Amino acid sequence: MQVALLSTLEPSTDDPSTPRGLLRIGGRSVVAHQLGTALALGSKRVVCLAEGLPGELIAVQHAAEAAGASFHVATDSRSLARLIKTEDELLVIADGLVPTPEAVAALLGTRTGIVVQPVEGGLAAGYERLDLNHAAGGVMRLPGKFAAELAELPGDWNPAAALLRIAAQAGLRQVVLPAALADEGRWTLVRSDAEAHRLEPRWLRLHTAGAGTGGPGAWLSARLVEQLGPALLHAGTRPWVMASGAAVLAIFGLGLGWSGFASAGFALLGLAWLVRRAAALLARIDRESISEPRGWIRTEALFGWVFDLCLALVAAWRVDQDAPGTQTAAWFAALAFVGLLRLIPRAFARRRWAAWFDDRLLASLVLGAASLSSVFDLALMAGGLVLLAVALAATYESAAEPGERTDLPPLPPPAPTPPRS
Repeated sequence: MQVALLSTLEPSTDDPSTPRGLLRIGGRSVVAHQLGTALALGSKRVVCLAEGLPGELIAVQHAAEAAGASFHVATDSRSLARLIKTEDELLVIADGLVPTPEAVAALLGTRTGIVVQPVEGGLAAGYERLDLNHAAGGVMRLPGKFAAELAELPGDWNPAAALLRIAAQAGLRQVVLPAALADEGRWTLVRSDAEAHRLEPRWLRLHTAGAGTGGPGAWLSARLVEQLGPALLHAGTRPWVMASGAAVLAIFGLGLGWSGFASAGFALLGLAWLVRRAAALLARIDRESISEPRGWIRTEALFGWVFDLCLALVAAWRVDQDAPGTQTAAWFAALAFVGLLRLIPRAFARRRWAAWFDDRLLASLVLGAASLSSVFDLALMAGGLVLLAVALAATYESAAEPGERTDLPPLPPPAPTPPRS
């Protein structure tokens, strides 16, 4: 069984009363981020070196137990040695280090080893010297039997530092840490509150890097999270508060559309979608930082269906304004338009351009601009025909291989070879 060893023993450089493991990045403590990494790498037990059990550590304990892992606190080398079995595997993350699970997995894989780095850069960044040419890299995976030697050490020794020496003397495999990981924010040792604040923008960009593709709304939601995310998370604003605000905006937009102000209704619906997408992105960041389990209700998908229904309602009401008594045709045109908007990005998910059709801010603004004209019904039907043409063209392109004629029927299968007499 893999056991993760975390630590909150080292003090921060700007406030010795605050352990560096309890410094906050994006509203979560460093040790909470370490827990997320440990759980993502398959740790079933978590041991944290700490003096006492402050409130921040209790929250980490609850998160670990909610994810199905056991949580223990050790105060010194001897108490740690009693918690580790010989058959265990020990994943050690240095005090204050914030690595991503992908970076740890890429370096160590599933094997034991010590992450090291050149001594000059390592010492400057605050890592411990390992030998003449190398400094520690902050992460190592060790056989559990190494922990038994901790029971023979004095009680004032740092257990993590002692394990590093034991592993080095045993000749454990060494893996060099690429400098690019630290430059990208995927592997950073945080020693002070100032360093934690400097890491936050890069840390957020890691989580929003792929979320800003697919349309102006997706790009804008990612930028909003990058700019406002740290302040919201530090203030304790949970993503569900933003999601609730998005629902209220959608209700107001629906009310404006029903009252005859379709353009304003579409604009408010687009704003609601933007806020909800930013809330979903913030929730994913918040969840991944501590590996909290997902609920059984997928609220983001549910919001998407309800939002599209609101979009179709406002569109149908707007058509009925221009041509009263045509509710059936209005509903058909609105539902066909929204249905094609949902179909295209899912049917052609591998195409980069398909994500643009999933951008409801763009769709809301286009419908809002069209509703300013007196021929909104024609514009809606024309939009549906354009979406249908795009889907047909993409289907034809997917079915046709380069150099293959698609107007010929397929060749019949070859006849079976008769058995020899």
